[in-house]
Amino acid sequence: AQLSSMATESPVVMIRPNSLAAAQGSWRRLWAGAGLVALLGLTCLVYRGDEGRPAAPGNALAVQSLSSSGFKVIAGWKSQHHAYAHYVKEIFVDAGAPRQLIRRNHYSIKFIPLPMAFNDQNLRVALWDHADTPTALFTGSPGLGAMGRRDFVAWVSSGRNVVFTGGYTQLAAMNELFGFALQEVAYQPGPFWRNPRNTPGTPFAYGPDRLEEYSGSAVYGVKIDSIPLTGYSMYDSMRVSPVFYIKYNLGTVCYVGASFQGMAASNPWGKTLRDAIRM
Repeated sequence: AQLSSMATESPVVMIRPNSLAAAQGSWRRLWAGAGLVALLGLTCLVYRGDEGRPAAPGNALAVQSLSSSGFKVIAGWKSQHHAYAHYVKEIFVDAGAPRQLIRRNHYSIKFIPLPMAFNDQNLRVALWDHADTPTALFTGSPGLGAMGRRDFVAWVSSGRNVVFTGGYTQLAAMNELFGFALQEVAYQPGPFWRNPRNTPGTPFAYGPDRLEEYSGSAVYGVKIDSIPLTGYSMYDSMRVSPVFYIKYNLGTVCYVGASFQGMAASNPWGKTLRDAIRM
């Protein structure tokens, strides 16, 4: 009876550990797979873009601003920026904007004035009232308060484009608004050549081969080494760039280093300005 009892119980004793081990192995494989998926997801958050470059600066500020500002995200529209059949239908401008240059060959464009030193509440109203306006252009410092700076950074981060013309005041405003560390160059005579490595796939790809100084105005550049990793020089010479753009979350910050004072409509700098507006 004892032998019979042992014979009937022994298969249970031998199978149970194997079943437990198999179950533990299955759970280990499941957790390992889940960990791999999580790792891949984290990698996608850290790196973006077609070249695996790090994400644009200011992500923490932008995410906080976007969640509280409620600005319409128009990043999907960005895919049309590099199509030359498309030009902005309307643009925010300050009092000094070179409207004739902006309008050249695009006479239906609508200008929405944003006066310099406007108060923060008026800025918020303007941005909300023109939710589909994709671009703003400044020829000086916007002169915003704390709330206005947060709103404007959130506006750019949600897929918009801001263009600054040349000047030390504009460079200082870019550094203050977006946390850049751009270093201006006192004087660089040029000419400045289109960068064949960075311009493909942008509106600058078929722009002028070179840009030169012109009578009656100065050109203001920055040290290329001071442009963030998410930035790209479009024209440069001797490690100085007067035209570049910087990815900022879903949006872009562009700089065209001419002041455009007294510039003829056919000047190549005008074409470069319109290329920056397309970004």
